[in-house]
Amino acid sequence: MTHEWCEVRRCNWLHEAELLKSVLEGSGIDALIPDQHTLGVQPLYANILGGVRILVRARDRERANAILDSAGSADRDT
Repeated sequence: MTHEWCEVRRCNWLHEAELLKSVLEGSGIDALIPDQHTLGVQPLYANILGGVRILVRARDRERANAILDSAGSADRDT
């Protein structure tokens, strides 16, 4: 079983990513926003970083995409 993290979404703003992360965690999927602390201090860095990334374990990628699609997340990165 792999423990690698892979990106499932990119958002423009940290609060959007945090909402999607909570949806995933509420469904039992571990989720991570790697630049969360940096963007909490300086939110405009999101543009420099290419957006706010949401990561999940590779084994959960398909399920996470399905959950986020049903939740109406538009910025799919696959």
